[in-house]
Amino acid sequence: MPDYHAAPNAADQEIVLVTRLHTKNQGNQALSVVWRDLLGSCFPTHAVRPIERSPAYLKRFRVGRFASVADPVAAFDAVARGLVAELPAGARERPPIDPAIRHDTRMGQTVRFRALRQALALRSRLSTLGLAKTAYLERLALFQGAALVVVNPAGEFMAEATDTPIGYLLDIRCAQLLGIPTAVVNLSFEVTDPTVRRLSAHVFDHCDLVELRDKESQHEYAAAGGSGVPVVLPDAALLTKPPSNPGFRATKGSVALAINGMQLHDARLEPEWEAFLERLLDRGVTPTLTSNEWSTDAPLWAPVLARQKITAVGQNKDYRAYMEMLGGFEIVVSSRLHSCVLAMLAGAVVVPLELGTFKLTGFFKEAGFSDLPIRLGSPGWEDAVLARIATIQADPEAARAAQSTRRDAARRALHENLSDALRRLEIAPIPAARAA
Repeated sequence: MPDYHAAPNAADQEIVLVTRLHTKNQGNQALSVVWRDLLGSCFPTHAVRPIERSPAYLKRFRVGRFASVADPVAAFDAVARGLVAELPAGARERPPIDPAIRHDTRMGQTVRFRALRQALALRSRLSTLGLAKTAYLERLALFQGAALVVVNPAGEFMAEATDTPIGYLLDIRCAQLLGIPTAVVNLSFEVTDPTVRRLSAHVFDHCDLVELRDKESQHEYAAAGGSGVPVVLPDAALLTKPPSNPGFRATKGSVALAINGMQLHDARLEPEWEAFLERLLDRGVTPTLTSNEWSTDAPLWAPVLARQKITAVGQNKDYRAYMEMLGGFEIVVSSRLHSCVLAMLAGAVVVPLELGTFKLTGFFKEAGFSDLPIRLGSPGWEDAVLARIATIQADPEAARAAQSTRRDAARRALHENLSDALRRLEIAPIPAARAA
């Protein structure tokens, strides 16, 4: 990928990318960088303006507001039209583009359990302040006159999501009402709430491009009433630039574990997981814990770290340092999609574990891998993971070579197909006077 290059700042030359700009999640950071650079390479005459997703003001619009009325779609569109109507008329000076995607270790720690996070809803209080509305309207004004608005929700439409997707949907719908071409990309559509599904189908059907991460998401979109024809491609983090000489620093026999602690807790699989760790230790394997979502997972590691001679690494690394660190392990066992992807790029052999709905399984299917994720909690899962680890350890070079061949073929196909899908969008050309 070429390094990012910002073009001049006129609105009709801009592509607005709604994504994570400040994040403690190395996977989100890698994904945002890929999308920024891919859009820049596909549309070299346009500037790419990344802006932060999940604006505070939109958190006031909860799913219950739309679920409680006879026509949720009409109520939703009325909110979007109201937001657009509040934009001031006439052109406004646009601020300079800041293309940086930052790994911010100063961001607050995630509350330990999901139910508590949802009950507290601390961030929503900001949405009652006039400052939040002013800030949102200034942000929405950046959509006006843009050539394209691209929204990257990634995993935010998870199975249990309710209020969070509403903000993304309103962002997209406002852009559509402004007459701007829209694309929603890199989405796993797992959400089960019926109102969110109905509103999603409505908004996505009006997008110029819907790009989903797996066929399971395509099925769910259609089941929700969606009539569009999405593009289905594996997660774009696979296009992250690999480190030089991937895998050459791997310590023989080393194993890292990157497990989504919150999902493990919600599924009540902690006792099984700890039993699995005991079996690893009995075989002479002392694993190292890591995560691309440290603040969520680390609190759930505490009991294991206190009882076992196990360490945890990777807390303050940005995505490139984290990826290179993963390359120091011979094997990475992970239920986190982006830890799997970054580990493969760094040359570690990955043993993927499915702990949610279908996100990892969908990725490995779409990327063409034959060794699909093992589902935690399924009958015999511990034996299956241990057997796969033993197979890799018997000939790690052969396992790495086979994985690298498949990985590289998937990267080439993904880059070609995703670039083609983007270039087919009919975005506004730069006026001749400016292009000259």
